[in-house]
Amino acid sequence: MASSLVAWTQTRPTSGDDGDDRRGARRWWLLWSCLIAIAVLIGSLVSGNTLRHQQSFSILDEGAHYDYVLDLSHGHIPRSGDHLSQETMRAISCLGAYNQPSHGCRITTRNPADFAAGGYSYEAVDQPPLGYLPYLLTARPNDAPRQALLAARWGGFIWSVIAAAALIWAGWLAALSLLELCAVLSISLLSPVAVNVSATVTNDSSAVAAGAFVLVTYLVARRRDRPLLVIGLLVGVLTGLMKGLFVVAPFTLLVGVVLADVAARRKPTKATFVSRYGCVLAMTVGAIVGYGAWIVLVDARAVVSTSVVLHALQGFSTTGHVRPTTILNGVESELSGLIAWVPAPLYWIWNLAVYGSLAGMVVLQGPVGRPQLRAMAIAIFVGILALAVAFPVLNFAEGHYDFAVPTRYALPLLPIIGYVLARSLRGRGLLVIGAILPALAVFDQVYTNQF
Repeated sequence: MASSLVAWTQTRPTSGDDGDDRRGARRWWLLWSCLIAIAVLIGSLVSGNTLRHQQSFSILDEGAHYDYVLDLSHGHIPRSGDHLSQETMRAISCLGAYNQPSHGCRITTRNPADFAAGGYSYEAVDQPPLGYLPYLLTARPNDAPRQALLAARWGGFIWSVIAAAALIWAGWLAALSLLELCAVLSISLLSPVAVNVSATVTNDSSAVAAGAFVLVTYLVARRRDRPLLVIGLLVGVLTGLMKGLFVVAPFTLLVGVVLADVAARRKPTKATFVSRYGCVLAMTVGAIVGYGAWIVLVDARAVVSTSVVLHALQGFSTTGHVRPTTILNGVESELSGLIAWVPAPLYWIWNLAVYGSLAGMVVLQGPVGRPQLRAMAIAIFVGILALAVAFPVLNFAEGHYDFAVPTRYALPLLPIIGYVLARSLRGRGLLVIGAILPALAVFDQVYTNQF
């Protein structure tokens, strides 16, 4: 049964327009890929249903993110030093938040000093607006606090739909089979971390979509054998304007391309440098420049210094130096992208299978004749390590703060992880990792009413 299922899902889109058979095969592939994506999105929707309908604000700084969305809905981009709006403070008071119980829903003027982080709208310090745009389509700030929060949360699912569409595009460009595409979609969208952020108000819900579009741009450039410098730069800028550390996605692809050339002992000449590295380098530079320009704008618009706001938010955890244990905790966190926050053994097994397969590619030198995929697997671990180092170093530079990188910051890597595994594994192994384990994990979660 498993063998026949694997054989059926090995259908691949074909290139070229020569013949009705090929056009028909491509149409069928597109139809089935959309059906698979819909099934995965339904799984994501069901998995996040409990959190999405939770009546209090989540621990993922949802209150501050929600305030950012409300400001945007009123035509205002929040500035460093802005306090939470009266609408947001009423909602937090009414619904409660992490370690902050409800204090009533009455309509009155509230004092920001009574809220966490001095009542500052602290996401304005370093978060660009692009990641919040889908929430503007679902937010209903004039509703009662509970209904308004539940409505706004659906903006995260819009990002999941956008990510699914981009992943289908990537599958088309890479001529993935249906099973391979299913694996990419499952790893990217059924990750409990991705499900949680898509069920709340946070710009982290754009992370998978950002990684998917970076992957699509890379595949387009490779398929056309052109650097696509302008497009790569634009995609990079847009990635940086979603969230600064999303630069990890193009950076990882850049490292993978370089390592593949090193493994093949290929030395690009001046004539071939741009064609080989131009696109991924442009995306990486674009993300850095885009986010850097945003930070300059934040400082120029600030009504209170960002250092003051950050101290109010993070001043409870400081250190005299960057601690190695903080970096190691970050590495552990980044390698847990498929593990749920509650005891869920099947997610733990799935996480071990996925990252264990990547590690196996590195240690065992990967599939025969596929050094590029092994190089990309190594690059994924380099990207994870870079995040684990960069986050505490940046926090230390901002004010000697001591924080390990959260798991959700590695979400842009999931489409790349899925792609590498889809192109590396075959048969039953891919079926188990890409379809059976995630399906069983979601079923178990829903059956036991976890999350």
